[in-house]
Amino acid sequence: MNPGSPRFTAADDLLHDVSGAGPDARESLAFTAPLPGEQLMVFLYLWREPAGWGRFAFVGGPDIDKPEFLTFEGDTTFEGTDLDDCAVGGLRLRQPEPLHSAELELSRDDVDLSIRFEGLHHPFSWHDNPSGCPAWAATDRYEQSCRTSGTIRLGDRVVEFQGIGHRDHSWGPRKWNTIQHWKWMNATTEDHTRSLHAMIALIKGEIMINGYLSVDGELSPVIAAEATADLDDRLVHRALSGRFRDQLGRTMDLECAYSAGWSMPIHHLVLNEIGMSATLDGRPAVAHVEMGWPAAYIAMASGETTATG
Repeated sequence: MNPGSPRFTAADDLLHDVSGAGPDARESLAFTAPLPGEQLMVFLYLWREPAGWGRFAFVGGPDIDKPEFLTFEGDTTFEGTDLDDCAVGGLRLRQPEPLHSAELELSRDDVDLSIRFEGLHHPFSWHDNPSGCPAWAATDRYEQSCRTSGTIRLGDRVVEFQGIGHRDHSWGPRKWNTIQHWKWMNATTEDHTRSLHAMIALIKGEIMINGYLSVDGELSPVIAAEATADLDDRLVHRALSGRFRDQLGRTMDLECAYSAGWSMPIHHLVLNEIGMSATLDGRPAVAHVEMGWPAAYIAMASGETTATG
């Protein structure tokens, strides 16, 4: 497979057979739309496990502890025959152009979300990175930088926007307990000419790097990545600086600062989901940076608990 060459087919936007992936089997789709100019961050996520379907949606605001909107259903309904046109717990998903576009809608109480994602390049597989897609992460997954458009209504506030976002789709085993810490970073310039996706993860004391750089739609796998975050007392990233290099020898520098987000607890983990104003190679950009931590580590680092022994 040549760097950045298409790997996926239209069928990969549909359901996959994960029956052989064991008790940790999962198929999931994530959609993120940061709007730093509005101090909002939209995150939509749906998944299927052996026990059934689940989904969550949130709109983060300036206060990390108080999302503007949050709905979670861990055991919910799936309506439809496949992922091209379905609804999961009332979250409607259509994929009219395979591997390129997705449309999502959700109405709950005094909140309405309607967002369209359009890919800026063909989807990228972690298998195209030198370290590949680890067996505990997925059988395969794709990541794609997107332009976004839509409408958000939060009570009396209505925001119509054209922006930047990211989506992924993964299937197979999912053993996130393997990861000690990670930085999942996505950024695109406002002129849509440059994008990056990078995952830096610490696993059993070793560093794993995945992702891509895209320049005018030409993808190349990331082979080197470093990122330093400005963390507050609770390990929430308020700013981040990074440098990334791909197989073509291209580099990109990322600088970003907190705009909106939510500190999301999941089992023993805390995922800090932050939409950020940014520059990418000095050009105005928008970023979403997710950093995952064990909740017990945050408690110790913040002084809420102390180590014994």
